[in-house]
Amino acid sequence: MEKELLLSFGNRIKFLREKRNLSQDMLSNICNFKREYLSRIEKGKANVTLGTAYKLANAFSVEISYLFASNANIKPKPFVKWAGGKNQIIDKLKDFLPKEFNRYYEPFVGGGALLFYLKPNKAIINDSNKELIYAYQSFLDEAKFYKLIKELECHEVKHCEEYYYQIRNWDRDANFKNLKDYKRAARLIYLNKACFNGLYRVNSSGFYNTPFGNKEKINTFDKNNFLDIYKYFSNAIIEIKNEDFEQSVKDAKKDDFVYFDPPYDVYENKSSFTSYNSKKFGKEEQIRLRDLIIKLSKKGVKVMISNSNTPFINELYRNFNKHIVQAKRIINSDAKKRGYIEELIITNY
Repeated sequence: MEKELLLSFGNRIKFLREKRNLSQDMLSNICNFKREYLSRIEKGKANVTLGTAYKLANAFSVEISYLFASNANIKPKPFVKWAGGKNQIIDKLKDFLPKEFNRYYEPFVGGGALLFYLKPNKAIINDSNKELIYAYQSFLDEAKFYKLIKELECHEVKHCEEYYYQIRNWDRDANFKNLKDYKRAARLIYLNKACFNGLYRVNSSGFYNTPFGNKEKINTFDKNNFLDIYKYFSNAIIEIKNEDFEQSVKDAKKDDFVYFDPPYDVYENKSSFTSYNSKKFGKEEQIRLRDLIIKLSKKGVKVMISNSNTPFINELYRNFNKHIVQAKRIINSDAKKRGYIEELIITNY
């Protein structure tokens, strides 16, 4: 086998073994070969015979072709437009990624641009926005996934200004919390596609308040992209949380990688969008985040942070590596405030 194929095969074996809670000793005993050989297979450093592949396929009760399947040919991308999304600076972010890491954490996942670019085999993603989390969770369950699609197709057919405000006002109803998760997920995606400039915004009461976007017709989802996300989630170990950012990374260990993309610090005398939910992310939260990153650094966790290039953030992370990049702001209710801004990429490695 070629080197890349061996590495892909090894990653798939390790993924299946861990998903079934098998140790290397347990799997090697089942397959009747030495644990050291299995370890080399998982690292992509051992030649694999057809006989070995059949033994492993039988151990996992899968078709042998599945062991050679790869996420390389799928290209998932964000399914919602999200303020602060990183799609347009992925090419810059990738220059500062660690060369190797174990588990991937993203406590402020938002649109998930970096998650979908990396396609890690093991990821723990989190966001404070419960509606967004319901949407991500829909890609983990086949039944919910297809119900989500049907619900979105229904929204597309009924779409008009009156219908938009009808759906927008669901969260004012006392029974909103009793709605099925996939219905709340579909509502979020529909509103994101139909609202003004794709701006997800809530008021102090937590109610969605972005006005109608004056679109006569909308496409709520890209079928191929939805399928790619579903395939990726099916072939990886994805844990999805709706917790405080600090709680979401409490299990991070040495050589894990955490990417923090929090609500950005605000420039003095300038407004900045941070209303992803009804809770504010001010200076105290920025300091709490910095303190958490110091703790993670002491544990040997690899950390990358994105934030505004403000004097406050520069001082807060004065002992870290900092890099300035240009990013285009595309979501703002005032068109004059869209354009290029300076952002910081901060790392502890």
